[in-house]
Amino acid sequence: MKHLSRHTTRTGVALLLFSLFSSSTTAVEQPQKVDAALAVTRQAYVYLHEHPELGKKEFKAHDYLVAQLAALGLDDIRMVSALPTAIVAILDTGIPGPTIAFRAEMDARPLELGVDEPESHNPRSLVSGIMHNCGHDAHAAILLGLAAYLTQNAAFHRGKIVFIFQPAEEVAGGADDIVRDGILERLGVQAIFALHVAPSMPVGTLAVASGPSLAGSNYFKLKLKGRGSHAAAPQEGDDIPLIATRFVQELDYFPARKLDLSTRPAVVSVTRIQTGSAASNILPSEAEISGTVRTFDDIDVAPNGSQSLAQSLRGLVDRLAQSYGISYEWEIRKGAPPTINDPKIFEKILPDLEKRWIGKIDTSQHRSMFAEDFSYYTEIVPSLYFSIGIEKGDSGKKSLHTVDFTLAKDALPAGVTLLADIATIAGQAISPAE
Repeated sequence: MKHLSRHTTRTGVALLLFSLFSSSTTAVEQPQKVDAALAVTRQAYVYLHEHPELGKKEFKAHDYLVAQLAALGLDDIRMVSALPTAIVAILDTGIPGPTIAFRAEMDARPLELGVDEPESHNPRSLVSGIMHNCGHDAHAAILLGLAAYLTQNAAFHRGKIVFIFQPAEEVAGGADDIVRDGILERLGVQAIFALHVAPSMPVGTLAVASGPSLAGSNYFKLKLKGRGSHAAAPQEGDDIPLIATRFVQELDYFPARKLDLSTRPAVVSVTRIQTGSAASNILPSEAEISGTVRTFDDIDVAPNGSQSLAQSLRGLVDRLAQSYGISYEWEIRKGAPPTINDPKIFEKILPDLEKRWIGKIDTSQHRSMFAEDFSYYTEIVPSLYFSIGIEKGDSGKKSLHTVDFTLAKDALPAGVTLLADIATIAGQAISPAE
């Protein structure tokens, strides 16, 4: 290595080191393993898991992560006005190259009333009634580990790396607020990547496919109104509870009987039924039914001249209400759109990733009815969304959003390795913005 004067700039050092490690046309090998970043990752995982916070209230997580990023030397941190707990940190390697982003969520979920995380879990939530049972603590810890790795090895990478610690994935106004803010455009982000933990998939296994990956989410609320009566004289009223059960059945049957599921997969699930009376001897005059519609369609768009999904559901509700002689109020609103993995980015990243990754990568086309607000990024920036296995031994077997959810600790280094590989490959495969 040539002698470097004491006045050599950081950018100059980076350019020289990069040139020494990039003489071939293949992707630059990682100069170090991610081991040095794992202590930061594990500590962050324990802290975040023990101190869960709900969406848009991630104040402890925000302060902890900002302090950790500052300790790594990452002091270029931007704000998102609509999301005070959001963190957008930028690492400039000093080497000409693309601007890529990585996103992780920060929020936890409420448990059922009176329920706490099992005492056998380690780490365990210290906040009653709240738990990280969707893996967001792991996602944020892994992203912090990537930041630790890349700050230690910035001279071996190209371009700028943007680290997005996103609040409020579990509630409205997370990714959509960040997109609406325009910060990705201002930073010139050319591609964005994220991972999500996957129970019952072994540690070391990845799943990613080109094209639609996760469904869009939509939410409906139906209020039924009729005549109430005494429970002993149902003939004097409309028996709204019984009618509500008929609506529930018809809504659940709707996709299988009214849609071609081979081309328009959809799920309608009723998740809540509430009547207007707490008395056991009264048949109430009102009931409210609410739930979710999962589909890869835009519910307001009518494909091939047929009715849109929203029109079809409204027609179903209207016909049923007329047949029972009752009135109703119906509303349906859009949530997150479908998550779509960009085919071009997929083709650029996957060949080299398959050479690097020592485990299994499942690239078979699989569309899930789960929804994710990462989809808002996929609408404006070429994106890839990975599932990463977390099962090993007795850990990582239970479903997301359950109180028994756990993950194997070996999933943390696997996650950091995945993101580090992507950063290396993307730096080579994606051209800098003009």
